[in-house]
Amino acid sequence: PDITDNKDGTVTVRYAPTEAGLHEMDIRYDNMHIPGSPLQFYVDYVNSGHVTAYGPGLTHGVVNKPAVFTVNTKDAGEGGLSLAIEGPSKAEIGCTDNQDGTCTVSYLPVLPGDYNILVKYNDKHIPGSPFTAKITGDDTM
Repeated sequence: PDITDNKDGTVTVRYAPTEAGLHEMDIRYDNMHIPGSPLQFYVDYVNSGHVTAYGPGLTHGVVNKPAVFTVNTKDAGEGGLSLAIEGPSKAEIGCTDNQDGTCTVSYLPVLPGDYNILVKYNDKHIPGSPFTAKITGDDTM
């Protein structure tokens, strides 16, 4: 925790949890618990600002060819990743865990148009989400 002396007989304690769930904090003065310590509190979610997504599949693609992008959760802490693709056609999503804090995501659009790509961590959109990918017709035409 970060402890700041307010110079008025009080201190401010800031704590940035890295995991959701029940937490307990001991606050002591001269090695004695202050009133209300230990303090228990519940963290609903952890900031999803440390999750990023990048790659061509977030901005463009071609019908009937896999569109691919990467999601990086290395510095995000504990939580859940959810993905959704909304567009002119149903697009099946594949996700491969790269065992390094990233996952490779692919989807196969079968109709041209704009597809919204929703990437959430702990039920919160990551920066840039929803993304819009412009899917064009078969490039052999």
